[in-house]
Order: sequence, then C-alpha cells, then structure tokens
Amino acid sequence: MTIIQRPSCRLIQYSENDAATNMATDEAILEAHLKSIVPPTLRIYKFTPPAVSFGYAQNIDEVLCQKIQSKGFNIVRRPTGGRAVLHFGDLTYAFICSAKGAPLSQYALVDDSVALAYKEISQALIVFLESLGMSVEFGSNKANYKDKNDCFLATTIGDLQHKGHKIVGSAQLRRRHAVLQHGSIILDQPLTLMHDLLENENKETRHANLFEITRMEHSIATLEREIVKGFQQTFNCRFLPKDLTSYEQGLIKKLKNKYTQMARAEA
Repeated sequence: MTIIQRPSCRLIQYSENDAATNMATDEAILEAHLKSIVPPTLRIYKFTPPAVSFGYAQNIDEVLCQKIQSKGFNIVRRPTGGRAVLHFGDLTYAFICSAKGAPLSQYALVDDSVALAYKEISQALIVFLESLGMSVEFGSNKANYKDKNDCFLATTIGDLQHKGHKIVGSAQLRRRHAVLQHGSIILDQPLTLMHDLLENENKETRHANLFEITRMEHSIATLEREIVKGFQQTFNCRFLPKDLTSYEQGLIKKLKNKYTQMARAEA
C-alpha cells in the first residue's frame, strides 16, 4: 500500500483588506498553487471597509449597487459562484489545495467530486465551530437557491447551519486540479442589515450569529487558532505561518485592477 506523506501547508494569517484586494489575493494564491509554486494554503481575513460580494454569474441591478455603495459598502464580484454575501460582522476563510490528479500527489487533499470536496472542507469548519461549543449541520441540496439574491436565505450542501439558520456560506472554484473554496462565517451581523441593503421585503431570519449562540465575543486570535486546528485535524497537515510569495504579490496587483474595474462597471 502506498502511503502519501502529507505536506506542511501554509497559513496566511489574519488581515483586513478592501474587497478587490481580498478577491485578487484568493485568485492569486489559486494560480500560484496551480503552478505548484505554493503548497495548500489557508487564509483568514476580513473586508475593510465592509462589502457585499456577488457571485461570478449573478445578475446585479446597477441602481441597487449604487445604493449599496452610497451606504459605505464596497461591492465586488467574486471569482466563485453563488449569491450575494454581506461581509460585515463576519470572518472569511479561503482554502486552496488540489484534488486528485494533481502533479504533486501530496497536495491532493480533497476529492475530485465537488460535492464531496465541499463536505471535506466543511468538516474542518465543523470541528472549529464545535470547539467553541456550537452544534452545526450541513445544509440541504434541495434549497431553491437560484431564486434568491441573498446567499444566506438558502442553504446548500456546501453550507453549514444551526437549527435551520445558516452560519457559514461557502463557494468553490476549480482550475484543473486546483481548488479554491472561500466562505463567510457569521460572527455578530445584524439580522436585518442585508435585507435593508438588498431592499428585500421578506424580513425572515436569515442567519445565526456565532457570538450570540456561544454567548461569548471570541477574539480574532482565538477564532484563527481554532480554525487552524480544525483544518489540521481534518486534513492531517501542519499549517505554518508564511507570507505571500513575490509571484503572488505581483499577481495581486494585476488582478486587483480587474476586480476594481468590475465593481465600477457594476455601479
């Protein structure tokens, strides 16, 4: 039997960036990993200023985008699919690795199946949330997702929920064997804020708040530490803090302009 030696993976530690920089960074890491320049990478970050990110193929109303921006929120179109996500009172993770068939087999941490890969990565988030005393379950693949503009008004098999209310919404992108999955973990987001920004009439409870359920406002250091533990346990890897490479930094500068231009076109 062949035993695959798991690699030392990379942790890009917590940072706060504008929306275009965050999306450019995730895509740059994906491209660097596709070229085998960097190992599997976990990144933890926030959006500053707060933002609304839209799925790659989502239809966006230009007037609505202008209203969102007038209220002090960035807008950006993600490289991944899905629906609109509010990045305020949340924490975002990105995980980049390979699926089966990768040139470096030790980097193949997730399944070729998109659905199974979602579950494998979500398992790391389940370990994280349970370490804080929160019980969660997978979302449903029967959700009427495409009829919703708001990501958190429906759950899919790639999402996590607490008592029927979504707490983690994730989206995935693949380029050949390379996989990018990123998602929003809701910490203490006002329940009606996204309704107001998207001008939804239906004010149903859309999400669960981690701090409310655990009755504790966990520090960023604690959240990052426990997320890392969840990924290390799930994928049997060590995540070592390292910086972005010069290749990634150069690519971020180029990609940031693309994401900025996309936001301007939307508005």
